[in-house]
Amino acid sequence: MSTPHEDFPEDEFDVAGRDRTPQGVHRGPRSPLRTLLPILAVVVLAPLLAWGAIALLGDGGEPAPTAGAPAATATAEPGGDGTGTAATSEAPAEGTEAPSDEATSEEPTEETTTEAPSGDIQYGAPIAVLNGAGINGLASDVVGTLSGAGYTGGVADDYTSGAPATTTLYYNNPDLQATAEDVARTLNIGNVVESSSATQSIAIVLRSDYQGR
Repeated sequence: MSTPHEDFPEDEFDVAGRDRTPQGVHRGPRSPLRTLLPILAVVVLAPLLAWGAIALLGDGGEPAPTAGAPAATATAEPGGDGTGTAATSEAPAEGTEAPSDEATSEEPTEETTTEAPSGDIQYGAPIAVLNGAGINGLASDVVGTLSGAGYTGGVADDYTSGAPATTTLYYNNPDLQATAEDVARTLNIGNVVESSSATQSIAIVLRSDYQGR
């Protein structure tokens, strides 16, 4: 059975404990003023700082013009006393357009026409039609097409060389340019080359890309 501590004589530990004060979690309550002081500082100082920042930035320049306001320009006109009087001219109101010269004056458009090549077309010029497409009878069909267009010098033959890679019409002198271009237009050939080494006045190498008319 335990015995109350009053039954024991006071020792040196009891004497030391009488002079001690509460510490740590045993601190006394804080005053209400110390608790409210940080809150009051935030409530009072925050608006003051914000007002000061706005005032500082607002003094840096003039207010920008509002959108939609008419722009005005001032020009000085001489007055009777030698001073200039300001005359303002307002821009057109928003939503209106000033008349333009392009809307009132229309220029006639020029029509482009495809002209035949300059120079005389030589319908009797020798034309060698060389079949390099590997399609039987293709060169003969092309000679028939030329004959129907009035060309009488067409001759069909085979072609075994590897060049050119695509259908090409060659003519061997500048005097045949008009004739060569007319033949190319008749046969729907886009690649026309002047070459002095052509053995015939006009030589046509047909390849598999040839579509004809």
